[in-house]
Amino acid sequence: MSRNPKSRAPELNDFGCIADVYDELVSWAPYNFWVDELEARLRRHGLSGGHWILDAACGSGLSTVPWAARGYRVVGADINPHMLHQARRRARRAGHSIEFLQQDVTDLRPGRRFDVAVCMHSGLDYILDDAELRRAFESLRGCLREGGLFSFDKCLDVPSFYKGDYRESRTLPSCVADFEYRWDRSRRLFEQRCTVHRTDGGRPRRTEVVYHLRATPPDDLVRWVEAAGFETLEPLTNFTILDPGMGIFRAV
Repeated sequence: MSRNPKSRAPELNDFGCIADVYDELVSWAPYNFWVDELEARLRRHGLSGGHWILDAACGSGLSTVPWAARGYRVVGADINPHMLHQARRRARRAGHSIEFLQQDVTDLRPGRRFDVAVCMHSGLDYILDDAELRRAFESLRGCLREGGLFSFDKCLDVPSFYKGDYRESRTLPSCVADFEYRWDRSRRLFEQRCTVHRTDGGRPRRTEVVYHLRATPPDDLVRWVEAAGFETLEPLTNFTILDPGMGIFRAV
């Protein structure tokens, strides 16, 4: 006997089912500004035009294409084929030839070494197991030449990360999205429940996804990154829209 579709539990950390509207859901995020700011910081540590950049957990290419537009040779990697489809469309529309790889950030095998690896906008926060996160750092180190730079943001397990639960609704060009936000400090989790309401051919369609993002104690984070073969150049800070808090590390 088949299950009633209406009774299905929401998907966990699945971006594929909302890939077609993902860019609208994160339209508040100033990716070009973030890349501008990060580029200036990386240049102080040796980044120069023409360098190879790996954009890990690149999603729909919102950060990948801006790097290409600035003249860098960039490769994007993500585990989700639907998000990669959107990324390839974005690159084609922008007139850039970018290689996109369907690979897990914990087991990256791009076939070359890079000068820089970046992982922007919570790409590592969806890894809910500490051992898996350490494997991701080791995987990213393996993609870099000695002296290469690594930059990422991360939810930090500090008091200011945790907030009161709240809800919001957004009316977007292609859908209406309802959000519920909750924090669980005992589990170091931030939960975002997203319900997307679309209309397909005059018929309503509802998609519900739950996202769990795990916060990490800052001291553990630095220790794990350095154990994977990096030295800390600039530590991570708390995320804000105007400062995503990305740390900078050098491969040793």
